[in-house]
Amino acid sequence: MTSRKRDESPKPVAPAEADAADAGKDKVEAKVKFVPPPRPEGLQRSVLNLYGVLAASVLVWAIIGQSMMHPVPEGKFEKKDGKVIDINDFDASDLGPYPKCHPHHEEHKVAGENGTVTWVKNSDAAKGGPFPVGHPENPDWVKKADGLMKADNKENRFKWKGLQVNFHLLVLATVTVFLGSKHGLWIFTEPAETREAGPPVLQSEDAYWFPVLGSGMLLGLFLVLKYLGTYWIKTLITCWIVMICTVGIGKNTDAVVAVYKKARAKPLFRIPYFDEEVTLLEIAGSGVGACMAACYIYSQNWIVNNVFGLSFCLLGIRMIGISSIKVGVIMFIGLFFYDVFWVFGSKSVFGSNVMVSVATGVEAPIKLLFPRDLSGCGTLRNSMLGLGDIVVPGIFIAFLAKWDAVKMGEKASTSFVYLNTVMVAYFLSLVTTVSIMLFFNAAQPALLYIVPYVLIATFGVAASRGELKELWKFEIPDESAEAEEAKKDEKKED
Repeated sequence: MTSRKRDESPKPVAPAEADAADAGKDKVEAKVKFVPPPRPEGLQRSVLNLYGVLAASVLVWAIIGQSMMHPVPEGKFEKKDGKVIDINDFDASDLGPYPKCHPHHEEHKVAGENGTVTWVKNSDAAKGGPFPVGHPENPDWVKKADGLMKADNKENRFKWKGLQVNFHLLVLATVTVFLGSKHGLWIFTEPAETREAGPPVLQSEDAYWFPVLGSGMLLGLFLVLKYLGTYWIKTLITCWIVMICTVGIGKNTDAVVAVYKKARAKPLFRIPYFDEEVTLLEIAGSGVGACMAACYIYSQNWIVNNVFGLSFCLLGIRMIGISSIKVGVIMFIGLFFYDVFWVFGSKSVFGSNVMVSVATGVEAPIKLLFPRDLSGCGTLRNSMLGLGDIVVPGIFIAFLAKWDAVKMGEKASTSFVYLNTVMVAYFLSLVTTVSIMLFFNAAQPALLYIVPYVLIATFGVAASRGELKELWKFEIPDESAEAEEAKKDEKKED
């Protein structure tokens, strides 16, 4: 779908009416004063090539991830040494919490009087412990698991088994941010003669609310999952998110073809309530997305999850802009503290790591999955990266791509110096995140590392080029708001 405004069909008008219509149109256009910079040479080829690289990357790692899998017979469990045992012989004191293929998954034994044994749900255990054998927070198991993980990381960190999952994360995240930034630039540099009001841009007051709204949504999901987390509630959340992703596939299909053809597709009809115009390509893309959605809801397939997640990230980076570097800094700093608190500080307040609980509890494409190894039940175990760790820096970096285009249009630059430099900084921030995560064997708030890397690189380049004040003052107007205001003024005059 698209929110572009077009006349549904040309109608004959009298000369006087035509003059009045032209005058009204001139008034609307006069309100939208922004003149886009020239479109950088080779931008179309670069955007299409990056889409090809992203598609190839998804395919390659889909093959690699699926190649890790092999069947484990029903009722059996495969230990790390490759030995297959009967699931009923699973020793929780040695192997840890009962796995998904065990009939007492998410439960532990509690010894009663007269030698009786009762199975109790892990969620019903006392918050402060003591935690018995079979509970994921049993201190003996936590200590052993930490040692096993560190030993595994040490043994495999320089081997393909340990490197591939990190390469997977780095490639997908970096290519997605780079592609989203350049595709956003393609829309930003639409020539004036064919230009329509672009997507809305965030102002300072919007940036202040980002961490507040994000915290409210995250905490709301956590509480729903904790107290109302039935199968049907989880399924409803999954279906809602997947439905949004399905529409996103249609929007991205239309956007990619628009770059290839250098022209927008004609709308078939408009949805009045949402004021959205629908094209044939969007319908076709959403149809493919609907098939993927059915597959995901049925199987939670990690490949479909990533396709949906990447599509959402590209849509967000392309369609959400910031009006100035100041807005980006406010957004970045607010979300920096948001990420740190909800990963490191939430457990002491809410009794659980809220960020991790939501990421693992919601079986929906709200994160990217990177297959790490095979569990004893024969299912893939994954590392994760939240979509916000791609979209948030992507929005900021997309602004820098637009600034590069402005400077190239002024003949003050000949290349994407800001975009390229900050992309290197973003890549290094992810390397730092992964390295520290492996060293401490604990989830890390990626924005803790991304924000300083990106901000230092941005202002470092600006200072070295003597453009610090100019960059700080540069603003992108909200064309959609201006066009809407112009239409309101026109209706009042009529």
